[in-house]
Amino acid sequence: MKENIVPILTEVGKIWGRDAIFLHSVYIINAKAFQLTGEFSSNNCSNLRDTHDRKYQITFKGVHLFKMIELDFDEIEYQSSFDLIENSKQLLRMINEDKARHIGKIDATYKHYVFRTYDTVFEIIGKDFELLLI
Repeated sequence: MKENIVPILTEVGKIWGRDAIFLHSVYIINAKAFQLTGEFSSNNCSNLRDTHDRKYQITFKGVHLFKMIELDFDEIEYQSSFDLIENSKQLLRMINEDKARHIGKIDATYKHYVFRTYDTVFEIIGKDFELLLI
């Protein structure tokens, strides 16, 4: 199957543009979870009509893959600043390896996310995420 990149629609709507997500901190909670904090630019979020930016806290859980790369070196295609990669080749490789080795840690309920901040791109394969607007 061909990979399909789909924008994730959050409560702030579709997030789009290099100036859309500013990153303030990265916090490793444990070996399977991490949290990002920062601000969404109201000009780059389809559901934000006011003129002030909104602070966020996003936590990714059940993480099996975590990559962080400087934006200028990222090679993943994108549809927005927060995307889901459907039919992910990387996720499929991990699921197949898990099955072949009888590991039992990852299955088709996991998802492949890409979260693009102003300077840094995060690639995540995990169980889910929780986004809080502060």
